[in-house]
Amino acid sequence: MRALLTALIAALAISAAFAASASIDSVNKKCPISDMPVKEGVVVSTDAGDIGVCCGNCQKKVAAWDDAKKAQFVANATASDDADVKKAAKADSEAKSWTEPYLLNTCAASGRPIDVKGTPTTKVIDGRELKFCCGGCAAAVAKDPAKWLPKVDKAITVRQMAIYPTTTCIVSGEPLMEDGKDTAVSMVINNRLFRVCCKMCARKVMADPAKYAAKLDTMAMKAQAKAYPLKTCVVASTNGLGDAPKQMMVGGRLVQTCCGGCAKKVTADPAKYVAIVDAAWAKSKVNSDGAGAVKKGGKTDADG
Repeated sequence: MRALLTALIAALAISAAFAASASIDSVNKKCPISDMPVKEGVVVSTDAGDIGVCCGNCQKKVAAWDDAKKAQFVANATASDDADVKKAAKADSEAKSWTEPYLLNTCAASGRPIDVKGTPTTKVIDGRELKFCCGGCAAAVAKDPAKWLPKVDKAITVRQMAIYPTTTCIVSGEPLMEDGKDTAVSMVINNRLFRVCCKMCARKVMADPAKYAAKLDTMAMKAQAKAYPLKTCVVASTNGLGDAPKQMMVGGRLVQTCCGGCAKKVTADPAKYVAIVDAAWAKSKVNSDGAGAVKKGGKTDADG
């Protein structure tokens, strides 16, 4: 009887220990024995941290490890978690830093033309690249972005609507027209126009704009490549494009170069070379219906 009582007390003590540890996170997500998800509260405690397991049998096996093996497992699991955290943080940082280049030829504050012979003031404000005719305009927008940016967004919408590659929601695939009426929710995020069918889809785009910009770029590249208006490199105009030109998307516009060196020049001054491509589209006989050139008579920048 005394032996039975002793065993019962020991069992209750173990159960209490399990209950106490239920709120403690283990250093691992999968059981080191079965590779199954760990069960909350079923752990083997060490000085460095708790090792989670999936069941009592695996708990006994891990408990039988020597201290060195337990310590090594905890160290490896912690290092793995740190790497995952760093990877996630890096991805989040890249997503937040994503922005399309500013391609308007007018100041984001005053609306005055930016002197192409000089060096405009370039600032990243609210995560987006903007260009100004002077430092004073840049300071004004930085102080109160909500006051100035709607006008910029309107100009970008006019420009990019002419080359927008799809008539369906970029998230759901639902049509953006109903009974001949445009029902889309249009928004500009970091200098890129997105058109969606509803506010729910808008939230998804805002959460990861780079993802949906890439999706738009794939559509636009395929459409614009069919009737690309230049037969020579946009940078080195005496060089033909050949059978395999370098292709890049800039603000929704396909730009082709003869080599990687010229592609770097486009990246360094995108507005200059996109303007050349836009001018070529304007002269071509192909209209932009989401499949090619700028619409005839269509305005760009903030001209309207």
